[in-house]
Amino acid sequence: MNVLLGANAVGAVASIAFALAGGIRPAALSESGTPSAGERFYGWMYATRGVPLGVAALVAPLAWPGPAAALVLCAAAAAQVGDAVIGVSTRKTTMIAGASFLTALHVATAVATA
Repeated sequence: MNVLLGANAVGAVASIAFALAGGIRPAALSESGTPSAGERFYGWMYATRGVPLGVAALVAPLAWPGPAAALVLCAAAAAQVGDAVIGVSTRKTTMIAGASFLTALHVATAVATA
């Protein structure tokens, strides 16, 4: 159980880091040379969703094990499914792999803490 909680914490921190990177340096994630105004806008939109959800996925299983943590982790897993679908549509294998792994990790942690 502690290994799963630790892995979930590391995954949540990584998710927060990528969300911040998307806001601060959107070209780093989109692989474009110079980000457009639209890329910067959507980068910050992604960060405003990703950072609070990542923090919640990090804190909830440690602070409130049980149904509340499971609900938060399922919401985080759903967001990761969306990220994986975006990765499939844009053919970004690292995005597909990372989001799929975090989906499985959040679901496993939700089941274990419920």
